[in-house]
Amino acid sequence: MRFSTILALVTSAALVSATPSPADASLVARSGDGSISLAKRSGCGSTGPLGDGHFVWWITAPCKAGTQMTCQVTDKTGCLPGDTSKIGSVEVDNPDDTTQIAKKSDTNTLPFTCPPGGQVRCQANFNDNDDGPSYSLRVF
Repeated sequence: MRFSTILALVTSAALVSATPSPADASLVARSGDGSISLAKRSGCGSTGPLGDGHFVWWITAPCKAGTQMTCQVTDKTGCLPGDTSKIGSVEVDNPDDTTQIAKKSDTNTLPFTCPPGGQVRCQANFNDNDDGPSYSLRVF
């Protein structure tokens, strides 16, 4: 009896840890015009690698209002900051009302404060429309 109880606990813990959180499912990369959606996952909590044919790519991510966060354009692995010579700018806005929260040119990392609505759009504006496959996006 004791063995079956322990086995049931271990099995349920493994199932919970293997199930992705709902926040992860919402991190879909979209092209600037919305014509392409990618739910691929690269490493370190990033979405990507992104596709080609578009200068702009973005993700919408949940965050806790008032928390200091970072929007980052990473390399295609999703873990290392991307090459800034290929990134025209990084922007963060509130998807509820499109109010711009932060923007910086020639960078791969943009700190911001999460707005009251608890959600942000992290956007990369590339210098060339075929740079996307070498990059991923994440908010942390």
